[in-house]
Amino acid sequence: MYWPVELYSFGKCYRDWLNLPSWAPLPLYGDHGVNVRSGGLAKHEEEAKPNTFLTWDKRRAESLRKEVKKKIIHIRHPWVTYRRKHGLKLKKEARGTLIFYSHSNAGIEILDHDWNKYFLELKALPDEFHPLVICMHRHDIQKGYHKTVKKYGLPIISAGETSSPYFVDRFYDMISRFTFATSNSGGSELFYCEEFGVRYFIKGEKPKYFNFTDEQIKKGVMQPENSHAKYLENTKRRLFTQCPPLQSEEKIRFVSETLGLDIDPQVSRNLMQQSLRSEYLRHPSEILINLFLTFCRLYLPLGFLKLAKQFNENRH
Repeated sequence: MYWPVELYSFGKCYRDWLNLPSWAPLPLYGDHGVNVRSGGLAKHEEEAKPNTFLTWDKRRAESLRKEVKKKIIHIRHPWVTYRRKHGLKLKKEARGTLIFYSHSNAGIEILDHDWNKYFLELKALPDEFHPLVICMHRHDIQKGYHKTVKKYGLPIISAGETSSPYFVDRFYDMISRFTFATSNSGGSELFYCEEFGVRYFIKGEKPKYFNFTDEQIKKGVMQPENSHAKYLENTKRRLFTQCPPLQSEEKIRFVSETLGLDIDPQVSRNLMQQSLRSEYLRHPSEILINLFLTFCRLYLPLGFLKLAKQFNENRH
């Protein structure tokens, strides 16, 4: 029903946590990664019909409760809840380093970055960091960027399609095979890897992002928009540029606050169930359409499904 609670297998994790069937609609809204905003909501978040907004970042939750009218539910990151429930762990034979290639997005590109220098520095790492493997995002693969990256002579893998319910399982299976992980930007994967037990470090210059067409943010060269974004960026660079990476109490606290690891899952689960019941009453027509499309996807020919999907998209 709403993409932020379905992307990256979030819908699967929420339903698993709430003991809902796989076809159950989720008329909720929330973050879909480690969000760099603290003050206020993005335009699409403000305009979304659900009165409930989910977030795991402690600082963001505190800020939103003061500034927006929606009901803010502070939860533990759904991936962490899912992976702990199902016992997903680091493999005993884990070795080497997974390189998270800093990815583009729809309408957002990386400009003028010296990738040759970056990969030379990685290849010069001591033996304990080898073998090196590159992980690429589906946006970059769809744009064909992997064809250029092949010249660096390293294996390329991916967690695959981000809308797949299997994305979370593929991601953890992927990182479970490595001792280290790295990038030159330190995205959401930094926190996922650290919580999981893969030692993460940031190496190289931060890439410069340019927004060409995304209407949700300011056009041009992207800069930290607020104090929360600057805090996240500065703290990541200060704590995670050490190589080899060492554990510290400050790192643990930073990751814990960002992923909501100290939140009582049962308390937030009860709050989510209450909000879900309320949102079901506010979304009767949307839920009926969603269930109809689910039925079509499961039991009707593909051609009919495409027509139904097109009808739903035209409504919006």
